Amino acid sequence: MTEFDFSRQRRLLNAGDYRRVFDQADFKVSDQHLLILARPSLQDHSRLGLVIAKKGIKLAVHRNRVKRVIRDSFRTLCTQDNEFSPPLDLVILSRKGLGELDNATLHRLITKQWARLRKKTAQSS
Repeated sequence: MTEFDFSRQRRLLNAGDYRRVFDQADFKVSDQHLLILARPSLQDHSRLGLVIAKKGIKLAVHRNRVKRVIRDSFRTLCTQDNEFSPPLDLVILSRKGLGELDNATLHRLITKQWARLRKKTAQSS
């Protein structure tokens, strides 16, 4: 894989992948604007799935921007030597107001949530 790719291997691709995380989430990290559900992956690397609802973020341009920032943060996280251990399947759900945050604030928020999730996974090991 190249340094900053987001290939099919890094994504949750079908309903079964999402359902596995929704039904059996071992880790939850919540904030006013988003919720991250996670469980250990069956793969040897972490995978990401996004649920960015039209109900919470009305304009497509805002939904796409949010997804772009989250994917960029995930790619950056996965290229560092400190990717989640064990690898996780992650689903990020948006909440109302997430689309109204500017890029810098959104990036800080998701970085903070990655740190909280890493801390929870380390405690369970």
